[in-house]
Amino acid sequence: MSSNVLEVKNLSKKFTLDAGFFARQDKFVYAVNDVSFSIERNKTFGLVGESGCGKTTTAKLIVKMYNSDFGDIVFNDFTDNKDQSINVNNLSRSELKNYREKVKYIFQDPSRSLNPRLNVYEILTSGYKYSKNWPGKKIAIEECSSLLEEVGLNTKDLYRYPSAFSGGQRQRISIARGLLMKPQILICDEVVSALDVSIQGQILNLLSDIKQKRNLSYVFIAHDLRVSCYFCDDIGVMYRGALVEQSPAKDFYKTAIHPYSKLLFAGAQGSSLQQTGEVKSALETIKGCPYAHRCPYATEKCSNQMPDWKKVDDKHFVRCFNF
Repeated sequence: MSSNVLEVKNLSKKFTLDAGFFARQDKFVYAVNDVSFSIERNKTFGLVGESGCGKTTTAKLIVKMYNSDFGDIVFNDFTDNKDQSINVNNLSRSELKNYREKVKYIFQDPSRSLNPRLNVYEILTSGYKYSKNWPGKKIAIEECSSLLEEVGLNTKDLYRYPSAFSGGQRQRISIARGLLMKPQILICDEVVSALDVSIQGQILNLLSDIKQKRNLSYVFIAHDLRVSCYFCDDIGVMYRGALVEQSPAKDFYKTAIHPYSKLLFAGAQGSSLQQTGEVKSALETIKGCPYAHRCPYATEKCSNQMPDWKKVDDKHFVRCFNF
């Protein structure tokens, strides 16, 4: 059996720069550029970076909200102790539906992702009732009630509407919806960024408990390196659609060596480095290091040639000519 539940290989995606009928079709934003990583079973892989760096686009490519321009997504299904490798790009419509039941997406803003016209039971079962695993309404009510208790809510909440809940409670409902079909992977897209700090800790602890109880794997998307290092097993740092460093999360605050990773840590601690400027969209294919325009150590070579992955230590890789 493979130790990886998901393998992303050389994933790339570009979008047209303008929208509308009269938009030019010769200008693009290169959102994801040759991204590769893998997620081990029952582990959490974090994607970290500033807004616009391609984290969410990568996650949406994994669940096929977008179709990739290049690259492969391999899902190693271990349901019922089977070891079946599936190339997600080759799935038929019905196969894709089954895949999405095993890889669920939790959105950043629950107030927008929960339909205000539906009660909690209807929200939880809106997709479940069309699944081949639908057990009937009576058993579904029992499953939903049990899930609400598992995520820290009350069974009496089953017929209440989203407006009756706080932001943290709505996120718990979103988590329950993701768990209902017993997935193998949860993609958590900035799930705590809109919450108060005290509530963030509660949601992270809940996700950690659920992971252990259900043997889940997570893709955890965040811009806060401190939160990611606390919650994740491995971290990939993204900039302008490319991974620039990948490492075990536990000691990453000490072992990070890419200038951009160090900048993120400095920002999280309220300090600053010599590096300036903001992330900019990639409006053409990136030839050199994606971070060269901000890096104080950049040379002409950095601007013209993409650094290869260099192995720093076990599971620690970096794209940088200076190391």
